[in-house]
Amino acid sequence: MALARFARNGFKRSGGAVGNYANKRDVLFEGAPSRKFSLSSVENVTEGSNLPFFSSIRKVDQMNFWSRGIRVTPEYNFPQAERIVEESDSERESPRYPTLEATKTGEKPRVVVLGTGWAACRFLKGIDTKIYDVVCISPRNHMVFTPLLASTCVGTLEFRSVAEPVVRIQSALAKEPKSYFYLASCTGIDTVKHEVCCETVCNFELPKDPYRFKVAYDKLVIAAGAEPLTFGIKGVKEHAFFLREVYHAQEIRKKLLLNLMISENPGISEEEKEQLLHCVVIGGGPTGVEFSGELSDFIMRDVSERYAHVKNYIRVTLIEANEILSSFDVGLRQYATKHLNKCGVRLVRGVVKEVHQKKLVLSDGSDVPYGLLVWSTGVGPSEFVKSLNLPKSPGGRIGIDEWLRVPSVEDVYAIGDCAGFVEQTGRPVLPALAQVAEREGKYLFELFNRIGKKNGGKAFSAKDVPPGEPFIYKHFGSMASVGRYKALVDLRQSKDAKGISHAGFISWLMWRSAYLTRVVSWRNRLYVAVNWATTLVFGRDNSRIG
Repeated sequence: MALARFARNGFKRSGGAVGNYANKRDVLFEGAPSRKFSLSSVENVTEGSNLPFFSSIRKVDQMNFWSRGIRVTPEYNFPQAERIVEESDSERESPRYPTLEATKTGEKPRVVVLGTGWAACRFLKGIDTKIYDVVCISPRNHMVFTPLLASTCVGTLEFRSVAEPVVRIQSALAKEPKSYFYLASCTGIDTVKHEVCCETVCNFELPKDPYRFKVAYDKLVIAAGAEPLTFGIKGVKEHAFFLREVYHAQEIRKKLLLNLMISENPGISEEEKEQLLHCVVIGGGPTGVEFSGELSDFIMRDVSERYAHVKNYIRVTLIEANEILSSFDVGLRQYATKHLNKCGVRLVRGVVKEVHQKKLVLSDGSDVPYGLLVWSTGVGPSEFVKSLNLPKSPGGRIGIDEWLRVPSVEDVYAIGDCAGFVEQTGRPVLPALAQVAEREGKYLFELFNRIGKKNGGKAFSAKDVPPGEPFIYKHFGSMASVGRYKALVDLRQSKDAKGISHAGFISWLMWRSAYLTRVVSWRNRLYVAVNWATTLVFGRDNSRIG
């Protein structure tokens, strides 16, 4: 019989936290290098079986984490996790992790949600917590209202106006005893054991490095989002800024203001000023066009007043391989082109070949020097999604059927930008839009609530519960701001359909009204309204903090 002992420090395990599981057929993640770490202190030993079981309940107070460059202080405790440690003659057995164990008979079924984007948060907002316990796992603790993110880059809005804490969207995550939010990234899924493997976003002051744990689920909702597409172009990740997260907008704002202030220093040549103050945007979709419009507003109103010495050097260039706003009506595209040219935005049709620190090279061989480069060319599957051994849709997203279920596995669903219909459904992959993700989240929580009321919430128990009507997406239209109190509104249900389309000041009022009502909470609606009013009266804030 193997001897069991408890070790406080210096307990060594060979094999990575993920690597030793990678050889198992149904574990859906890749290996990691082996590491050594110390086992935390052991308390509350419970006897009564042949193996020693113990619970290690560790309260984490005021611990600082780094979440993709943002310093945050989560207010959540790690869950009460049961740890099972058994030492045999060999130390090379696969490691044991702290685990939130599977639900027992009589307990509410547990839904695990991966992500805090549009789809995940719409699902979390509507899920019935009287039926389910909810666990949300994400490397960020808030939802980003992406349609207004471009406005924060130039100070039209403050960053907190577009960020909504996830525990305000679903209060059960902070209040219910068996519902949790974990600031972590999912590294793998075991569909046989119904477990997800996670790793905290930072291991500062934690007992292990890296700190990994497992969470058992009855139902799993993958809403992990997507990553910016770089098309494998050299230098993009190293030198360009993306615009998907709040910290992206913070970095763009700091870089823009830094270049403006540095260019006023004595000894800066004319050529250096032109390079520093050349803002280049890659991608003519709604995000790229709206950012260009906001930037031109900032230049015409605020830079001319507060940076008068260099106002004639700053300029904006928008580079697109085809036409800007290709999903909009032809008349709206023409209006946007004329308006952006009028506002001083130079439109260039071209393809980027490579990116260097101070210049980019187009496919025709021409060089474009820049001081700020913003990359907005759409999104694609993340590395996490690519690593999963799950059915895939055309384009590499997680494959789903008409009820947003992942085929061939039980109790796994996928929604948002990371999911797409498999070819067998005969449906096209939906675009990576906020309204698509939100509609999928709404459909799925209604499905979960319905099957939960019919006792189908537990693992493997939904087979005999009819799912109801399949998911059907209807496009409500598109909107985009182009700067200087002008916007585009296209209410057609598809690119080739007929419908209402309008551009101008009235469309700008519609754009603002629509997004103000779609902001998640009344608190943030007040923030946005106050920020807009303050900017209108006093101009944009050009303080560079950090």
